[in-house]
Amino acid sequence: MVACQHATKNIDNDDSKLTILAVNDVYRIAGINQGDTGGLARVRALRTRLEANAEHVLLLHAGDFLHPSFNSKQDNGQAMIRTMNHLDGQAQVFDDDMLVTFGNHEFDKGRLKHVAIMNDLLNQSEFTWLDSNIEWRADGIQSERLKPYALKQFGAYKVGIFSVTTDMAHPEYISRFDDFTQTAEHYVPMLRQAGADFVIALTHQTMADDQAMMALPKIHRPDIILGGHEHYAQAKIVNGQWILKADADAASAVVVEIDLANPEMPLLPQVIPLADNINPDPDTLSLIKQLNADIEQHYCATRQLEARCLQQVVGKTRTELLAEETTIRRFETNLGNLLADLSLQAFHACGADVALLNSGSIRLNQNIPSGGAIIAKHLHEMFPYPSNLQLIEIPKQRLHDILQHSVSNWTANGHWLQVAGLSFIHNPGTETAHHIHLNKNEAPLSDSDSGTIRVVMPHYLLSADTDQDGYTMVNESMIKECGANGSELKDLFIEYLKTKPNGIAPQRDYRICNTTRDNCLNEH
Repeated sequence: MVACQHATKNIDNDDSKLTILAVNDVYRIAGINQGDTGGLARVRALRTRLEANAEHVLLLHAGDFLHPSFNSKQDNGQAMIRTMNHLDGQAQVFDDDMLVTFGNHEFDKGRLKHVAIMNDLLNQSEFTWLDSNIEWRADGIQSERLKPYALKQFGAYKVGIFSVTTDMAHPEYISRFDDFTQTAEHYVPMLRQAGADFVIALTHQTMADDQAMMALPKIHRPDIILGGHEHYAQAKIVNGQWILKADADAASAVVVEIDLANPEMPLLPQVIPLADNINPDPDTLSLIKQLNADIEQHYCATRQLEARCLQQVVGKTRTELLAEETTIRRFETNLGNLLADLSLQAFHACGADVALLNSGSIRLNQNIPSGGAIIAKHLHEMFPYPSNLQLIEIPKQRLHDILQHSVSNWTANGHWLQVAGLSFIHNPGTETAHHIHLNKNEAPLSDSDSGTIRVVMPHYLLSADTDQDGYTMVNESMIKECGANGSELKDLFIEYLKTKPNGIAPQRDYRICNTTRDNCLNEH
């Protein structure tokens, strides 16, 4: 793909053609891999190219962008909004052809005290926010940018758009979330009665829920679902209709052309990688570099550190550290092994048997190459949330349920566990975890095993104040006293790096054997 920012206008003036550009789960304005992959400057470049060759282009974002990132911890999402405002190439001009919805991470600041921050961000936005399934409290978010749906005119044709946001995060300023069934049953017929020739659902929920929505009776089904949440490019067809998602951090984008005059025509969508095949838009890239530089400079200055404190080398690696999300959220990785091992070692004096870390808490989303430096900013990006490790005691049989949830819905979800102190076989085809061994035992766990084991887990997975990433089979009542309780994973990693001045070299050791890529019989 050629660079698109200088594309020559070549529109065929066919008013029936609509091109949709969709992204989701974009946390880093500059992208990943030192800016070589993804990022919003490449989204701007792709949009420019599409607009040079089509009369109508609609830009959609399926949620998760305000948080979490290093930048958002400093500015509450201001840099992200400023960059997204620039995706039409114009400052202080409302973008009629850009719509977004809320992801669960839009609500990381979910207290009533955060309403003013959220209102300010929405009011700064030069695009429309859809909140179709959200009922706000009377003292909650209020903005002219909020719309329950959109009905847009493209030539002689109308396109209806509604949204669905998962209820996995429930901030204080929201009264309730309607489920996807209620939402589709209301908005699809309503939009068609209003004249929509084509209906789009912009969703931030699991693929399983997207598929269930597309399995509703035809009168309640949208014509296409463009979604987010799993950070992993996906394309599914249900009842002849597409469900499409792109990779996180704009490592890819979905592009689909609709013939509004013939909405029943089969679609040929593309998931387009955004890397060295497309040059970033120079103006957007310049803005991003300035925003990032300002944030880093402010961070260092407020801590009375030297101006490039975030570029300080804190360690190095002699092997490639695997932290890219489609890998660390689906497979055992060398970085995951190291972090789980460090967690287990920290609780050794308290009799810990196993450590389990949800991979969604390890958010670097890029690999660090062999021989590469580990810098301070890597650590901030890797651990945006407090880890607050805790020791719990559970029946041995409960481990089966925990690992079964870990491997469920195997599409790069954050509930996938990196583990220490055990091994098991993962069969993605059957979505099962079996042949579970505690490292000190030769025999696998069986249904007749009794007794208890001590497990190290992040408090997030235990807390009644979170969604627990679905690990409802454990809770805070299981916490045992231990001096290591409250340990932070970032601190454990930093201390380990100090002991390895010549560099770290963690390895994969097949503690999670994947039947689709490993010889599991030989490894276990």
